[in-house]
Amino acid sequence: MTGILPPMHAAKILVGVTGGIAAYKAPGAIRRLREAGHEVKVVATEAAFRFVPEETLAVAAGEPVHTDTTWWERSGRVEHVSLARWADLVLVAPATADSMARAAVGLGDDLLSATILAGAKRVLWAPAMNPEMWANPVTARNAETLKGWGHRFVGPAAGSMASAEELPGVGRLAEESEVVAAVEAFLGTRTTGRER
Repeated sequence: MTGILPPMHAAKILVGVTGGIAAYKAPGAIRRLREAGHEVKVVATEAAFRFVPEETLAVAAGEPVHTDTTWWERSGRVEHVSLARWADLVLVAPATADSMARAAVGLGDDLLSATILAGAKRVLWAPAMNPEMWANPVTARNAETLKGWGHRFVGPAAGSMASAEELPGVGRLAEESEVVAAVEAFLGTRTTGRER
């Protein structure tokens, strides 16, 4: 892990979007990060596109989305390694129970998990899932494993969920402002709030 970035540094943020229903909120968080002055790239799992169109993520980021398809194109680049080296921080938002479990056991058979495995400097998870899944001891163990490696978490929060089912407990994706604040706290940055 590298040292604290200087104040007002425009950081390079890789946003990983996974296949949870809260993926439809990812473009808002991406826009907020760009408005804060950060450079943003997006890597999305194939399951994410069930909930948010690839084009919507690309417009929010201002550039094409990195996917498993681009990973395996014959470009000659090792995309998971180059993305891991590029990013000052990987933000997984929303982070599903599956994406956390894959990282905790070291799987790397999709672009996002391979990028995390390839030495991402900092990883911030923004979980969003059914409250019973978040409360499951397996998920708790995986979160503790990731924290033990220096990864951080923002949320989940209590509140109404995207699904019609109302369950007590926490599982809601943290608000955009909380996610951006957690990114900057992890990086040790303060941004101007300027728009690009």
